[in-house]
Amino acid sequence: MCQPNGLPYHEHLVYEYFVVKLAVEGLVFDLTKPPESIGITLHFDGPQPNHFGADVAVAKPMRSGDFIGDTQQGGSCNAEDVYLNPHCNGTHTESISHIIDEVIAPFEVIKQALVLAQVVTVTPESDYTGSDSYQPALEKSDKVIGKHMLTTVLKDLHEGVKALIIRTLPNDEDKKTYQYGGEVQPPFFTNDAMQWLAESTEIEHLLVDMPSVDRLYDDGLLSNHRLFWNVAAGCHQLKGTPHTHNTLTDMAYIPQGIKDGTYLLNLQTPKLKLNAVPSHPVIYHPETN
Repeated sequence: MCQPNGLPYHEHLVYEYFVVKLAVEGLVFDLTKPPESIGITLHFDGPQPNHFGADVAVAKPMRSGDFIGDTQQGGSCNAEDVYLNPHCNGTHTESISHIIDEVIAPFEVIKQALVLAQVVTVTPESDYTGSDSYQPALEKSDKVIGKHMLTTVLKDLHEGVKALIIRTLPNDEDKKTYQYGGEVQPPFFTNDAMQWLAESTEIEHLLVDMPSVDRLYDDGLLSNHRLFWNVAAGCHQLKGTPHTHNTLTDMAYIPQGIKDGTYLLNLQTPKLKLNAVPSHPVIYHPETN
């Protein structure tokens, strides 16, 4: 027996022949190289991020009769019961069902395993005095991402980009364990910025390093969520032309070593019939000449 190159085959040797490369809109990605994670590792026995005052995520040994799922306590294997709130305990992806009655899970929305994604960096503006608005009304202490920021960083958006990954500054690693609320008030989008993004671009998947695209306490309006999914204020049904193909991923973390530019995104979600699920977005770097 011979190898594909005509040389003799040896059964005790391991051969690697395949290099899988994908060309997309003039960019080349080597899919045999490991992608880079932009998700937060959720540690059940250590510091973890939290939003909206939710209970911390917990994993504890399963118990059933005399069985305990912990080898350190005499169990035959490890098996944990896990308790978490996908919206508040780490990186997660939401579907339109976050604001409507019908349950359409993220795995049912994400039709492509790989999509072009643009990474951009913005510095949210404090004490905003521009013309953008928000519902409820902006307050002096708010830190916002305005329309002018997005139009500036996206003026040369690469052809075919369907996902936008936004890194906010400052970007220290404390973001991985922020307890949002109280003194840590996250930034959010103005309504003008979100409306422009939803109506003037082809972005279907928005990934941010904040816990929400809306203000932490916004009187329950979720005005930016509604603009992104094209759902009228107060409506909880699929009426008109909602953007059911869009997803929002919150509480990502984009390391400083990842430069602004175009990447290939694999947005990994479990097959859970929920409006939001823990997720693991990874990106492939393009080859450089």
